[in-house]
Amino acid sequence: MNIAFFDRDGTIIEDYPDHEWTFKKHPVFINGAIDTLQKVVNEGYQIIIVTNQYIINEGYITWEEYQHINISTNRC
Repeated sequence: MNIAFFDRDGTIIEDYPDHEWTFKKHPVFINGAIDTLQKVVNEGYQIIIVTNQYIINEGYITWEEYQHINISTNRC
């Protein structure tokens, strides 16, 4: 099985300074990210997206806000 790992923030969706995440409700995809992921899948890879979300612990966003961004990301 071929697996490709991608970081989410700054690679697939836009990344922001910590304090700006408080105001983000929907992800903004980086130009070409969806096409790249599709090409990787077409080459026979399964994709695993990783993300480190210390901004939850530091109070910039709640767990629920994080889940909303994930759900929005998964629908695209």
